[in-house]
Amino acid sequence: MKIGILTLAIAENYGGTIQAVALYRLLQSKGHDVVLIYKVPYIPIWKSLTKKLLLKIPFHNIANLKTFNELEKERLKRKAFHRPFIKNEILNISDDLRTKKDLQDFATRERFDAVIVGSDQVWRKDYIDDKFYQSFFLDFITGTMTRKISYAASFGKDYWEGSNDEEDISKLLHDFTAVSTREASGTLICKNTFNYHDAVHVLDPTLLMNKEFYLEKIIANYDTPKSFDGGLLTYVLDEAKEKHKMITHLKNTFGLDSVNHLKGFDKSGVTYTVPEWLRSFACADYVITDSFHGMVFSIIFEKDFTVVGNANRGLDRFTSLLSLLGLMDRLVFTYDDLQNDKQESIEYKKVNKLLEVNRKLSLSFLLYGLQESK
Repeated sequence: MKIGILTLAIAENYGGTIQAVALYRLLQSKGHDVVLIYKVPYIPIWKSLTKKLLLKIPFHNIANLKTFNELEKERLKRKAFHRPFIKNEILNISDDLRTKKDLQDFATRERFDAVIVGSDQVWRKDYIDDKFYQSFFLDFITGTMTRKISYAASFGKDYWEGSNDEEDISKLLHDFTAVSTREASGTLICKNTFNYHDAVHVLDPTLLMNKEFYLEKIIANYDTPKSFDGGLLTYVLDEAKEKHKMITHLKNTFGLDSVNHLKGFDKSGVTYTVPEWLRSFACADYVITDSFHGMVFSIIFEKDFTVVGNANRGLDRFTSLLSLLGLMDRLVFTYDDLQNDKQESIEYKKVNKLLEVNRKLSLSFLLYGLQESK
């Protein structure tokens, strides 16, 4: 089959990139011809030019425009840094596509048998910030020749962030061959907000692959320095004093000699490749993280870990997976939670059995959706 994958623009973060690689490689391994549909945010020309002109005016101190410019430069820097890895792992990528017409024209040329939207927070409207956000509900696919599938699509939160568009999205969802979400709450949003009752809860694409895939097919194929051997690994996106206290507590409690702070573009300007990022989890003795994919790869590499919950970033993506695998005791919110919690080593034999059951169910959903004719 000719299959298109539509997800958020990758290279913005490690988890988003790896989930796209995992889904692409999985479908490719099944003999499909797979293309990554690279949708980037649409910015009107007038708006882009206005910002550029204002930033060039001497003494024109507009803080939010300067912040926008700095963030855009950082985004382009990340994209350039990670692009070689992405192009090496995903062999077929479209040009940057911005509008519904761009997507329609591309889909028409490619003549897809199926288009899969997901995973990551493709249905979190506030994250997309794009007037063409309904493209992530595949509004650019017309007719009945192309199957529409969502795989582990995420709303990010336990409610739909949009307004006055529920009817339009409901119509789009009812045109899908199969719908699945990454969080349990996503199935309820589909049901209660969009009157779609057949959504299924599945695993993130990264969890469809076992640890051998990451060790042998990615980490081993790249020159990754051994700078993260053992010790406590921290992957903390939202830094806070309380989290520093947690790190010190875990280091002392488990007698870990070293603490390795892993970040993307941190204050020192150090950037890690995707294989280096993965290797740091594979080699850690213990992990503390507030990242969903930081938690995922702690599980994949069978590490003892603590995950710090953050409701603002979306809590259900953590609780959905942890409850599925019997790991809710690894979630804390405050230093007191951690201090009062007597965590024992995770029994990964039990966890892996649960993971394998859900992996098979998730894979069956995906393959059935591709095979089932409308």
